[in-house]
Amino acid sequence: MDKSQLLTLFIDKEMEADVVDCLIQFDGVSGFTVSTCFGFSRESAHLNKAEQVAGGRHMLKLEVIHNSEYAQGMLQALKALNGRNAIRYTITPVFDEGHIVQKTL
Repeated sequence: MDKSQLLTLFIDKEMEADVVDCLIQFDGVSGFTVSTCFGFSRESAHLNKAEQVAGGRHMLKLEVIHNSEYAQGMLQALKALNGRNAIRYTITPVFDEGHIVQKTL
């Protein structure tokens, strides 16, 4: 039985093209969303001076619904990418998914 999961990634803006190219190659990924976010952390050693003053950093959040069988492959492929900071991720189960279509008259 196929199990859908949601992979959420938090990445630096400069990694966007590499991460998109990495994820789009997987057959189990039909698409994903990218949005901007501002991250806070107690681990501020990796922040540059401006980010330290602001208290956090601008990042991108990617959300990928995928079949669970692709999760480890995606994580391994992402691990091979080089970025200024580590890629933070979470994987959560998706209990239901689909499209809500408006009925036409």
